Amino acid sequence: MLLKDLKYKNSGNVTFLSLALLAVFSFLFIVIFDACQIFIAREETKKASDAASLAVAQNLLFFEIPECYKIAEEVAKLNNCFLVECSCVYDEVVVTAGKKIRFIFLDKFIKKGDTATSTSTSKVVYPWDEQLGYCDSYRFSY
Repeated sequence: MLLKDLKYKNSGNVTFLSLALLAVFSFLFIVIFDACQIFIAREETKKASDAASLAVAQNLLFFEIPECYKIAEEVAKLNNCFLVECSCVYDEVVVTAGKKIRFIFLDKFIKKGDTATSTSTSKVVYPWDEQLGYCDSYRFSY
C-alpha cells in the first residue's frame, strides 16, 4: 500500500515540468523570431539603398540632378522601404533607405529606434574624366 501511494504522488510532476519547458521554449522562439526581423529589415534596406544609389548615379550621367530625389524615393518604395536621405554631388551619390521593424515581443521594451536604415554610396566616373586625366583608370585583360 505504501509503494502504491508513492507512485501516485510523483505522477503529476512531469506535467508541470513539461508545461514550464513549453513556456520557456515559446519565449525563446518569440525572441529569436524578433531578432530575425532585424536582419530581414537590414537586408531589405541594403537592397533598396543599393538600387536607389545606382539608379540615381545612372541618371546623374545625364545631368538630371533635380529628379534625383524623386527617382531614389520611387526605387525605395518599390523595395518596400522609405527614403531617409538622398544627396547628389558631381561625382558621388549617397542614398539612405529605412524600414520600420515590426516586433512581436520586443516592442514592449524598445520604444525608440525600431527602424533599420542602410546607406549606399555610388561613385560616378564620367567618360570625359578618363580622357582629361581627372580620374585613375585601370584596364584589365586576360
